[in-house]
Amino acid sequence: MLTPAEFERRLGVITALAGLFGLAVIAALLWWQVLDTGLASQDRNPRTLSRFYDPGRGRILDRDGNVLVETLSGGRRYLYDASLAHVVGYLDPRYGSQGIELAYDAVLAGRSGSGWLDALRYELLREPVPGDDVRLTIDPAVQAAAREALGNRKGAVVALDPITGEILAMVSVPTFDPGALGNTGEALLQSPDAPLLNRATQGLYPPGSTFKTVTAAAALEAGIITPDTIVECPGEIVIDGFPISCRNTPQGVGTYPFSRAFTYSVNAIFARIGVELGWQRLEAVAARFGFGRPIDFPLDTAASQLRAPGASRDTVLLASTAFGQGQLLATPLQMALVAAVIASGGELPRPRIALEAVNREGAARALSAPSSTRVLDRRIAGEVAAMMASVVEAGQASGVAIPGTRVAGKTGTAEAGDGTSHAWFIAFAPVEQPRIAVAVIVESGGQGGAVAAPIAGQVIRAAVAR
Repeated sequence: MLTPAEFERRLGVITALAGLFGLAVIAALLWWQVLDTGLASQDRNPRTLSRFYDPGRGRILDRDGNVLVETLSGGRRYLYDASLAHVVGYLDPRYGSQGIELAYDAVLAGRSGSGWLDALRYELLREPVPGDDVRLTIDPAVQAAAREALGNRKGAVVALDPITGEILAMVSVPTFDPGALGNTGEALLQSPDAPLLNRATQGLYPPGSTFKTVTAAAALEAGIITPDTIVECPGEIVIDGFPISCRNTPQGVGTYPFSRAFTYSVNAIFARIGVELGWQRLEAVAARFGFGRPIDFPLDTAASQLRAPGASRDTVLLASTAFGQGQLLATPLQMALVAAVIASGGELPRPRIALEAVNREGAARALSAPSSTRVLDRRIAGEVAAMMASVVEAGQASGVAIPGTRVAGKTGTAEAGDGTSHAWFIAFAPVEQPRIAVAVIVESGGQGGAVAAPIAGQVIRAAVAR
């Protein structure tokens, strides 16, 4: 029989051993998960390689729960809709990962949301933790409409909910097969068509007259003009020796309200307004819309710019910038957000692409939440919205009008620098209660109102019909 002193001694030894075992487990986990980065990054590490062929990796779903990507037998990831290749991205032992596969890798691989017990079981017993599915914001009907409308033409379509920021459709052409990257990767990298580039988020193009939406908002905010202000153009306006035409309006030269100059996209009027605004005010408003910095988004984005870094802020460049040329560069996602700001009454939504993670038992947890920032007074946004509606109502954008639904838009025909023009169109609908904002670009497509607008029209019809 143990004496009380002996019992306490043995209890102390057991407690100490238990403590040492706990510390050893913690140290092992720290080593395997944090400190042993050299081993984890080695290509020959079987645990690193198994990541690319994990049969338990979660699926990627659209907003309706339809499977977009899943792991087939043998570990190959399979994409069911090629138009979403740039969104879902790829997972390849040679080329790494991109897109949703990269942004939500921890969720798909089962390394996010699992408790310490799962982590311990994985580290000590090598029992795999099944990954969660990721449900995206992509609307299958809107995505299908965007895919079919753009077809095989180089360019991009971005459609989003202007209130919640949810991406409803995102198409970039040309596309590629993520599952065949091991065989086609080098050819894709060397292709002059840059099929691996997500043109929707990383393609930088002069936005042309779609940028007049920003210039108009800045001018209205500064109080230097109203929609009813009478403007005049004698045929052309010359700024520091740079002639700019007034030929867009049906009546040609003369006087008319500023709203008409917006409807018919009169470059000379916007050049003059831009000079009156000045660089400081135009840049300040453009920055609030998101220009000058990468967009906060799970997928890689390029920063849209007003002028090249270090470029002189001269008057001619200012005039050109104000009507959408100069050194302006914008991504389709950025221009979709410009339309969204006007649609939402002056709020810039944070774009979202993933709704929730869903585990094997069907339990879901949110991966993002709606958020927005006020960047424009509601009154100013309303005045710009009315002018954008007049663009469609005046017949400047073919194929966009929808019976019973008011659509607002702005055309753009941007000089590409190689003798061709990119066709642009941004829009939102319905005007009274917007549910979709969209941006379309067709590379070297020609006139925005004739080429890009009908594509946007098909996308908007699909969204409104939902």
